[in-house]
Amino acid sequence: MRFYDCWSKLTPFSLIEYDRVVQLDSDMAILQNMDELMDITLDAASMNGTGDRVFAASHACVCNPLNKPHYPRDWVPVNCAYSTQHNTPDIAQTAGPPATVGLGIPNGGLQVVNPSQAIYDKILEQLASSTTLQYDFADQSLLGDIFYGRWVALPYVYNALKTLRWKGIHDTIWRDKSVKNVHYILSPKPWDELADGQGHDPSHVWWISLNAERLAEEQQRGLTDGF
Repeated sequence: MRFYDCWSKLTPFSLIEYDRVVQLDSDMAILQNMDELMDITLDAASMNGTGDRVFAASHACVCNPLNKPHYPRDWVPVNCAYSTQHNTPDIAQTAGPPATVGLGIPNGGLQVVNPSQAIYDKILEQLASSTTLQYDFADQSLLGDIFYGRWVALPYVYNALKTLRWKGIHDTIWRDKSVKNVHYILSPKPWDELADGQGHDPSHVWWISLNAERLAEEQQRGLTDGF
């Protein structure tokens, strides 16, 4: 039940009134333009999910840096796709590891999708099976399973999990100036630290600064809704 709400992130595949959908989690901060995601080559919806470019996403980091006991035992650095890029950090800024590297699991925080009823039907069929009960991470476990190796792996910069920046995790490939979208996974979130006015994670400072700019701009426009 921990990831019950995450199943809703499979919805973009059903939005067939659109040619392309880019889904982002709400705990993200966009730092640079990402319009190019609308032009990434994916399988046409008419291929019904049979091709090798069904959707695009960045890899999940399976390092489990906080050593959470409920995480799968195979979620360790040696099985993390990003570990394979430590010797090629320049390439890591523009290309993700192949979809089959590591455990081959996408992170569901950002997905690029060409909606298709046939693909969504495949997803619904899997959801109706008992296999779903074995998925540790809901939507991304399902997508990594039924479309294993058949998705486009984006570079980390589009879904830059804040933990990748931590020393000893994947700081070898992380470059602040390259990151286009930072993902504030795990707790605390930047907005949880507003009380003392500073972020204890360096990446939180970016969100706090952006939020301060937003509030100042809204105040100038006479918008004071308290959010």
